Amino acid sequence: MDIAEAKQAVTDLRTAQPSFTGPDVARANRLIDHPDDLNQYFWGTCGMAAAVRSFLLYDRARFVELLRAVYAGSAFNGIATGPGALLAGRVNQRDAKAAQPMGAPYEPLFDLDFVLTRSLGKLLKIRSPKMYEAQTLFSEQIARLFNVKEPFLDAFTLDPEHIATLNAGKVDADLAFELKIKGWRLGQVAGFTVDLPTTSIETVVPGDHWVLRFDAGGRQRALRVLRTAAGPLQVAVDVRGSETAFRDQGDLGLDADGIKALMLNVVGAPTATITRMAPASPKAAVDAVNAQLSGPKPYVYALIRSFDDWTKANFDPAERTFAKPPTAPAPIWGRAEPEGEHIVAINGPIRTEGTNYVVPVWTWKNTFEVRIPAAHLAGYVPILVHGRIGN
Repeated sequence: MDIAEAKQAVTDLRTAQPSFTGPDVARANRLIDHPDDLNQYFWGTCGMAAAVRSFLLYDRARFVELLRAVYAGSAFNGIATGPGALLAGRVNQRDAKAAQPMGAPYEPLFDLDFVLTRSLGKLLKIRSPKMYEAQTLFSEQIARLFNVKEPFLDAFTLDPEHIATLNAGKVDADLAFELKIKGWRLGQVAGFTVDLPTTSIETVVPGDHWVLRFDAGGRQRALRVLRTAAGPLQVAVDVRGSETAFRDQGDLGLDADGIKALMLNVVGAPTATITRMAPASPKAAVDAVNAQLSGPKPYVYALIRSFDDWTKANFDPAERTFAKPPTAPAPIWGRAEPEGEHIVAINGPIRTEGTNYVVPVWTWKNTFEVRIPAAHLAGYVPILVHGRIGN
């Protein structure tokens, strides 16, 4: 399907389906013309976004099929949907995320991007429920509270003898001791413990209600403390105040097996291979990726680590040389480290430049190159999933 045919299909869908609005049409046409403009925005949908971009690059017919599945309830790659089956849930997820404070006004421009990318996750749930469940558990390796639905999650109790200390807005030795010994329970529930040096206390209702705020795992966390009729102070994790960055409100982390299942079972790609980067000899993986990129309609998705470095590189060209060893993910109590923290598309052959590998990537609607010393490449790019898309 060429660009003109894809745009005609978009026009036809607009005529047939009122739910496919004018802004959706404009955005779809923009993406058909400029696939790199696709943006996961602030949703954790990186793997699915990479797949939709591959449609736009190499299989516009599949992109149109996804539009029809979402807005007309048509089947997608043989997966039955039905009217509203994909769209209604994605709109609810979008609205839930948009209602959260983000530090900037919500941008509706990328609504279609989210609806389409996250619909692939829903299609994975329909086609392979067990694999989808495994991916939600993988998401807990990134954010322990990912699957929690309740706004507050009871963690432990404190002795009411601390009321005066809480009212004073300070952490004295006795309160610090009890918070420390109760840390194991908080770790089980939330995956983090109280960091006493960064803890502040906000009094909401003197004698009855307080909020403890502190940093843990690179994020600000919040605990609600309430006085109960029975006497003890009930401490609960403020879930929305502690895991706003990545939660089950449209987000879905994919591991290597999840990406492979998405590509084979949902997208309909004829091939999908998992290649792991050997720390001592990354050349074999690089050669495999470059061979894939030289073939027809390739996709290469990389699970990356040292997330903050990649985020800086996305926004600042001066940060695109990773000279230092990668930073491991913040530990989550009771969970193994995730094999990746984000997914990028490898956007061209990986080449050498002196002692560095130069890695061209696409992510967050941007394309850029990073330079990584050979000794660190496997730490930053540990796993790749690659294959051919379309026929």
